[in-house]
Order: sequence, then C-alpha cells, then structure tokens
Amino acid sequence: MTSQPRSMRFQVQEVLAGALASLPSDTFSDDHAFLGRTFKHLSSTLPLFAPYAALVDESDYSSALDGALRALVERGWLVHEPGHYTITAVGRAACISSKRTLFNRGDVAQLEEAAAILGAAEPNA
Repeated sequence: MTSQPRSMRFQVQEVLAGALASLPSDTFSDDHAFLGRTFKHLSSTLPLFAPYAALVDESDYSSALDGALRALVERGWLVHEPGHYTITAVGRAACISSKRTLFNRGDVAQLEEAAAILGAAEPNA
C-alpha cells in the first residue's frame, strides 16, 4: 500500500491541534520558514508526523501547515497577528479535547514531544 493522503489516520490540522494542546505558551511564531523547518524535523523523527512528508514538496514543508493553520484560524482556535499566532481560550480547550479523544497514548507522547520542539525552537535559528 502506498502512502496516499487517504491512508493517513489524521488530517494535518488534527495533528497540529494535538501538538498545540501541549504548548506551554499561548503564542508561537508565524515564520513560515521556521515552521517548515520544524515540521520537516518532526516528519523525520516522529512516526505520527511522517505521513505528512508525502504531502509536501521536499523543499517547502511550510505549505502543508499553511492550510492547517488557516483552518484553525477559521474555527477561532487561533488568531493570526503580525509575527505570531495566538491560541484562543476556545482553541486551547478544543485542542486539549481533540488530543484526549483522537489520539492513543503513544500518539500523545509524540504530540507532547512535538510541542516541546515547537515551543523550544527559536525562529531564524
């Protein structure tokens, strides 16, 4: 079986929301190059994120996140302001609920590791 978008267990926005549930801060960078590098790293190190590498051009991982971030903004889970995204109170609650209901224990451990990497990384580093 080939790795097609239909074969993935979760949509990119679901995995992203699960990781955002564990971010210690309510804000994170909107630097698309930084987010792309981080997503590329996560796709190469965490099995839960690996299927998404098949969705993107090898050189631009930020493109896979763009639609997911927009969807979370449209839902009111994130607010996009110059320089950063902010997780809203409604968004934090929804991300936590999604993380608890959609993902198994092994997935949750990967989501928490992803949040730690996203939260610790510095844009333009």
